[in-house]
Amino acid sequence: MYIGELAKKSGATRKAIYLYEQLGLIPKPMRKGSYRIYADVAIHQIQTIRCAQALGFKLKELVEALASNTSDPGSSMALMLKQIELKRLTIQSQIDAAQAQLQLLNQFEDELRHSPELINCELPVDSSPKGKL
Repeated sequence: MYIGELAKKSGATRKAIYLYEQLGLIPKPMRKGSYRIYADVAIHQIQTIRCAQALGFKLKELVEALASNTSDPGSSMALMLKQIELKRLTIQSQIDAAQAQLQLLNQFEDELRHSPELINCELPVDSSPKGKL
């Protein structure tokens, strides 16, 4: 299929498809004159890339995992699973930090409502408002 059809079926732009090809995330298509002819499997590959991006993966991470060893799909799969676990840990850490901040915010609100003159704001060491004024 030509790039226009691939773009339509995969939901990616032509520019994105060229980029994925350049990065090695999808295989180089066959050529028919000056036209690129993509295999049907490219639709699934591009949808996988777009799904991973929607989940927070950067193209660089995908290149490392998916394009590292195209001759051994098992190796690529293992690397991708490792990337998923790392992403999961990062997100969990962000959730934990946000929950701690929410707890402090609730405590601050309670203190402000009940005794504004006795507010005890316990800020973490690295939370100074640098450049936030």
